[in-house]
Amino acid sequence: MVSESPSGEASGRSSPRPSKRLLLGAPLSLTGRYALMGRLAAVGLWQAVRDLRAMGGVRIGAERFAPALAVVDDLSTREGVRRALDDLAEAEVLFGPYGSDLVEEASEAAAERRRVIWNHGGSSDQVEGLPGVVSVLSPASTYAGPMLEALVDFVPGVRLLIAAGSGPFAKSVADGARRAAERLGMNVVGTIPHAEVPDDPTRQADVVLAAGTFADDLELIRRLKRRPAALAAVGAGIGRFGAELGPLAELVVGPSQWEEGVRFGADVGPSGADVIRSLRAAVIASLRAESTSGHVEYPTAQAYAACQIAMRCVEEAGTTQDAAVQRVAREFRCTTFFGRFGLGEDGRQQDHEMLSVQWQQGMKRLVAPPSLAETDLRLS
Repeated sequence: MVSESPSGEASGRSSPRPSKRLLLGAPLSLTGRYALMGRLAAVGLWQAVRDLRAMGGVRIGAERFAPALAVVDDLSTREGVRRALDDLAEAEVLFGPYGSDLVEEASEAAAERRRVIWNHGGSSDQVEGLPGVVSVLSPASTYAGPMLEALVDFVPGVRLLIAAGSGPFAKSVADGARRAAERLGMNVVGTIPHAEVPDDPTRQADVVLAAGTFADDLELIRRLKRRPAALAAVGAGIGRFGAELGPLAELVVGPSQWEEGVRFGADVGPSGADVIRSLRAAVIASLRAESTSGHVEYPTAQAYAACQIAMRCVEEAGTTQDAAVQRVAREFRCTTFFGRFGLGEDGRQQDHEMLSVQWQQGMKRLVAPPSLAETDLRLS
């Protein structure tokens, strides 16, 4: 187990000291296939707890509680998630792991204990709709829409080839891409595994969309001998993408749940500028090996936002009892530095807006939606 009991004094704020502890728990991948994303998420949760303590803790009824966080390495496996949740049985609020398959496992295990999982890392539509899951991030079926909308005017008569992994996340991205393509008048020429995409896909497609693991997306882009008019990859939303691929990342488009340059008027939690300052210092200090710059990645931001929203729902419910907190969450609407939060009738996140980015001259730039874009999308 990795645990943290931050003092909350580093921020310099003066706040009343809570007298009781509120234990938060999270199974997260500190090792294994999801280690990069899991460690990014862990930094977000740890820093959210530090900042909450610095602001006086969490008010439940007439008392204030000091949140503390316990993280258990789930080893990026379903079995590891169950073992981690066993170790976290005493946690009063539970956050999920990274990866839709692991969140699905966490949800099943939590349901057996009549617990609720606050989901910051599993965006497959199936997972977001599970009972006992409260999601802060947009569902994967919405990932492709903004990217394809940005591309459709640049590539007349678009032929779209989708490279999809085998898990529930990739299926949700591919399903959403097909629906968006139909709406936009694109022709989907196939949905195939990454390994079956030809080294020269240009005879078959004008746009290739890769939706797999980070490693799968990287491998596909590295082996392409000729690129189609446009190339999109889910992995392109992470800064590590550019560091891994160098010049090969140029002009690749990707989805993002959040970017540093976007500012929202927060009515829950700190402002975007305050959160970015706080998280940037945490990322540099905690993730020197993984971080390629001082920028904050969206897995860190969405974990931080999940903690802020969960604690506000606890305050609104006046208890940590899972069913009561989930009832509040179902009706709760707010804006944090991360954007809008609001669940649909099916339990999925519906109010949060997806963004699209493109790698241009070695930098990840926001290109959609047009109302938030910092630069135009380019094809050459």
